[in-house]
Amino acid sequence: MKINRALLSYGVAKQFEEEVDFSSLTLDPTHIRKIEKCFVKVTAVDYESILHLDVDISSTVIGVCSYSLEDVELKIHCSESLDFSDDEEDEECYHTKDTIIDLDEYILGILLANVPVRIIKKGAKLPQNGKNYRVLSEEDYEKEKSGKTDPRWDKLDSVKISDD
Repeated sequence: MKINRALLSYGVAKQFEEEVDFSSLTLDPTHIRKIEKCFVKVTAVDYESILHLDVDISSTVIGVCSYSLEDVELKIHCSESLDFSDDEEDEECYHTKDTIIDLDEYILGILLANVPVRIIKKGAKLPQNGKNYRVLSEEDYEKEKSGKTDPRWDKLDSVKISDD
């Protein structure tokens, strides 16, 4: 989605709506497999030195269940305000001297920030045990670990050290 500042009038809000396509984007396959739909509505107000944008995003994201590694469809709706300025010293705004501002990377950043870090599919449960592995609580693991000795040191038990 691109916003052309030349089309905006001073102090007058103008709305833009667009379906943004992120289908060709390569994402982390262990967290988010793909972004299916992303509808963005932007209200832009130009104040000459600052361009203020209110961004509203509605999206469908395919995530990965933390327990079963199955696909999970998530509906994400989020809003954010962005300010752009051509003044390099303004630390509260994104800096740009361009008349046309490409918002795709900002939209993607907002969207990814609103996807939960841990996604759990409804009804999914942690695996209990399987072939060549077992699941232990931290307490059970610590108890089991404290009862074992390191076999690399077993030979040292047979060494006799004299006090002479």
